Amino acid sequence: MNFTRNLEGVFSRVTLLMVLVAVYSLGLVPAEAADGTRFPIKPITILNSSPAGSPADVMARQIAQHAKKHLSQPMVIVNKPGGSGGVMFASLMADPTDGYTISTITSALITALHGDLKKDFSIDQFEFLAHVQKEPFCIAVKSDGPFKTLKEMIEYAKKNPRLKIGGQATYSALHLLALALAEESGMPISYVPYRGGSEIIASLLGGHVPVVVSSPTTMNQHVEAGKVRILVASGEKRLPQWKDVPTLKELGYDIVITQYRGFAAKKGLPPDVRAILVDAIRKAMDEPGFKDYLAKNSQFAEFMGPDAFTAAVRADYNYMGKLMQKVVKK
Repeated sequence: MNFTRNLEGVFSRVTLLMVLVAVYSLGLVPAEAADGTRFPIKPITILNSSPAGSPADVMARQIAQHAKKHLSQPMVIVNKPGGSGGVMFASLMADPTDGYTISTITSALITALHGDLKKDFSIDQFEFLAHVQKEPFCIAVKSDGPFKTLKEMIEYAKKNPRLKIGGQATYSALHLLALALAEESGMPISYVPYRGGSEIIASLLGGHVPVVVSSPTTMNQHVEAGKVRILVASGEKRLPQWKDVPTLKELGYDIVITQYRGFAAKKGLPPDVRAILVDAIRKAMDEPGFKDYLAKNSQFAEFMGPDAFTAAVRADYNYMGKLMQKVVKK
């Protein structure tokens, strides 16, 4: 009889252990553990799909720096470039859904879910935590290059087919912008994909491509140094730091494409963990040091929480999908 009770006790403990292992492996861990400790109890990894120094990388590092005082653990940036964002997404999917691994997210990555990443990833695998920045893209050339205006560039491309234009990843938002302009203007182009903004601008300055598509953040310091000329921007309105630069819309092209940056996670975060992460990001954006970074880099921030950001991402995903069907030649 005693043997039976002991055996039942052993099985009860084994069952409890199995349940706990399953809960932890699925990421179903509350923000407050049984011993009273609260998420996070170890460093939080932020994965980024572009190289160090790219706009998304710098944004993530600034958020991590200014979120320190609002979390009990640091945020650590880990760059995972390659595969149009696929390397980063694979790493994110491989980790538990416990809040200790999140990632940056950009419109370029969301657009890539229609292209190179379509067979491996779906927008439904992610949840979108917080929107941080938004800005248009720009088409730029070297200041000492042959093009002073977009019109001159297009006229040259028509006479010299296959003008090389550098940008981020095949079927990214940058690629679609270049394709949309090529279709509306009637100029043939040859698109050269790079891993991120720092590589794009280095290729332009190194003379490997005569034209690039990238973000103002990537180009600011080079414009100020007199090395780069901005021909046109892709937003609804002109950029306040470059008021003499027209928009594509002003020039008669029905093209408005913007870049946003924020944070995402593998779908299934515990709600209380999500709330802690979102709150830390929001508070980091309110820090004077983060606002100084924005001002020094002509950056503009706009916080959106999970609901608003998810709606915005899905609207952009649908828009870019329609644009891809229109401009990508099968």
